Amino acid sequence: MFSQFFGAKPNRTRALERHVPPPYMREGEFEKPPVYTACPSPCADDQPITLTRYLFLYGFFFPIFWIVGVAIIFSPLRPTPEWETGKSEEERQKFLAEMRVSELKWAKRCLYAMVALLVLIVVLVTTFVLVRR
Repeated sequence: MFSQFFGAKPNRTRALERHVPPPYMREGEFEKPPVYTACPSPCADDQPITLTRYLFLYGFFFPIFWIVGVAIIFSPLRPTPEWETGKSEEERQKFLAEMRVSELKWAKRCLYAMVALLVLIVVLVTTFVLVRR
């Protein structure tokens, strides 16, 4: 009687009772999910973080940093004598080579960003001068 007063339909409640989900399985009666392993992502950056990377990123706020980043292309990577003292000479050389590759990658990005900025400035100035005539 109350259900009819509030608008419930008797046949609707019976239809809902027929579609009850199955009961949960007990512990141990179900198949365990597969184990997933980490897959290396192409965008995962496993290279060491270098100064040149920060110069590239902060160059968007102060483009002079890009010039300094480009200068790193021409400077050799020389570690201090106490750098990574806990590692063997072979490990240090391997890590140094990885750092140099990373530095060169970010230094080239600094170069590309600087060239793009200069091209943009030249195009804007040329456009402005031609429009003013």
